[in-house]
Amino acid sequence: MSMAPRSADQEELLAYLKRAQAAVRSLQEAQERMGAVIGEGVSADELVRATCDGRGVLSQVWLDPRVMRQDLQALGTTVTAVLQSAQQDAERQRMAISRQTLDGMDPLPEPPDARVVRDHIDRVARDILEA
Repeated sequence: MSMAPRSADQEELLAYLKRAQAAVRSLQEAQERMGAVIGEGVSADELVRATCDGRGVLSQVWLDPRVMRQDLQALGTTVTAVLQSAQQDAERQRMAISRQTLDGMDPLPEPPDARVVRDHIDRVARDILEA
């Protein structure tokens, strides 16, 4: 089977597919980085700490024993604020990863028209049948 030289349409299609694959790889890498995000929150007095994952799901709360001297309402307010801070930190990190990924990606060109794709599929099918 002899390979005919690629046409401009084939080159356009291959270039588009390569750029699309690169974009998908970049998005997959960003998704992995987002999965590793750990948001942290700490009270002003550093007696309460919390962490959450990249989706904002609580993973750990740490209370210094001295925090038990606070009244329950104040403690509840402090814990709530620390949890929200951890979630906001995770969201900030996710947004930074998202911005960095999107800023680093080349925009995809307009996709080849249906004729280019159809011609390429027809050519591949003919090559297979003639082999």
